[in-house]
Amino acid sequence: MIIDPRLIRAEALKLYKRHGMIALSVALTAGLAVLAFGIGAVQHAADPARYRPAGGLRHYREALSFLDLMLLVVGAVVGSTAGAADLESGVFRDLAATGRSRFALYAARTPGAWAIVLPLAVLVSAIAGAAALVFAGSSASPGVGALVAGSVSLLGAGALGCALAVGLATVIGARGPTIATLLACELVIGQVLAQVSFLSHAREVLPGAALDRIAEMPLPGIDTPLAVAWLVLAGWLVLAVAAGATRTQTREI
Repeated sequence: MIIDPRLIRAEALKLYKRHGMIALSVALTAGLAVLAFGIGAVQHAADPARYRPAGGLRHYREALSFLDLMLLVVGAVVGSTAGAADLESGVFRDLAATGRSRFALYAARTPGAWAIVLPLAVLVSAIAGAAALVFAGSSASPGVGALVAGSVSLLGAGALGCALAVGLATVIGARGPTIATLLACELVIGQVLAQVSFLSHAREVLPGAALDRIAEMPLPGIDTPLAVAWLVLAGWLVLAVAAGATRTQTREI
């Protein structure tokens, strides 16, 4: 069997036992979502003339850009751990030596990481959507379409972040360099390139730009078709999985 549910459960359990990583992941996603809307609500209650309502469609979309980025970061941390932990500890060598399918071992890593990150993405979606509605005040509230688009964007960020990290960690074979590389790309390089207007439609290949389009927040001046955004995410996902699978099959033990 190419994808073994038992291996996925074992992978998820190994990740759940890393309590520090889980606490950090919750803090960077659900914790920051509560903090962002909570601070906005307190400020508006204290000085309504100066501060806008903490909810509403505008604040919801502003929060989505930030939360998408945080889920990519959490995906990088969790996915790199799933992709490199067995390699760093030597467990992968022992498992492969028993004759177990290398691809089956690799195929369990991304779903195992998703078991950690995707529930967090659902929780963040619920917090952001509820806060946008409850604290909307006089501002326009997000409709069902906007809430669905935002939730799908958050789930996509978590799923893609994990897949990229698992693939890169498998290629590199170490967690630290993988996290550093992905954080540099997601927090710095990707954000800078998205603002470089002369790149025009070339920016559509950036994962962040695709996620923003799915959340109905396309890059300024570029009307990217929704299908193109999905193709971009699918392309990055396939690239990550293929790179990791190839390296797993060719790695010397």
